[in-house]
Amino acid sequence: MTRFWALAFAGAFLLAGCEEPKKPNLADQRRSTNIEDCRTCPIIKPEKPKTAYLVNGLGVYGKPGMMGAIQEALEKRGWKVTILNHTQVKYLTHQPRVLIGHSMGANAAFKASQKFIRNHPDLIVSIDAGRAPLFHRAPESKARVVDISCPYHPIGGQRIVGADLYREVCGTAHIAMPHDKRVIDIIIKEVEALK
Repeated sequence: MTRFWALAFAGAFLLAGCEEPKKPNLADQRRSTNIEDCRTCPIIKPEKPKTAYLVNGLGVYGKPGMMGAIQEALEKRGWKVTILNHTQVKYLTHQPRVLIGHSMGANAAFKASQKFIRNHPDLIVSIDAGRAPLFHRAPESKARVVDISCPYHPIGGQRIVGADLYREVCGTAHIAMPHDKRVIDIIIKEVEALK
């Protein structure tokens, strides 16, 4: 009897294995390659971090120094703000998304951003840059450079050669320019325009 069942099971397995497997019908299926898949998928770029460095001018070594009003305005909008003095900028190992400098801090920011041609900030703002003959040029990068100054200030008022935007803001002392509402409004408008 066991022989009978053994032969029956063997025959059943042979019969089941002899059937040809069904081939999938590929005619109604779209043929796909990796290139086609990439063309249909949306490209999602990671969002750049909202980092801003504010650079104080000559003689301002305490924090926040002259940049307190700008710091508050940016932090209200979700930006991570770091305040530096003009001597600390040369030690930067990476650039932030926004770099804002006042007086000698603006000159130091331009000098520092010239080392980062590929990894440049998206926006560099100069607030009444100091009259330094060497560092009054916009860096050779794709960064947007905004120059805010008053040409009548004896220690500031340096025009930035190659700036994308120039705004003349007069009527405020050189030392108090970062606290001027007009200056803060220009900065916030430029920062919010970043994508």
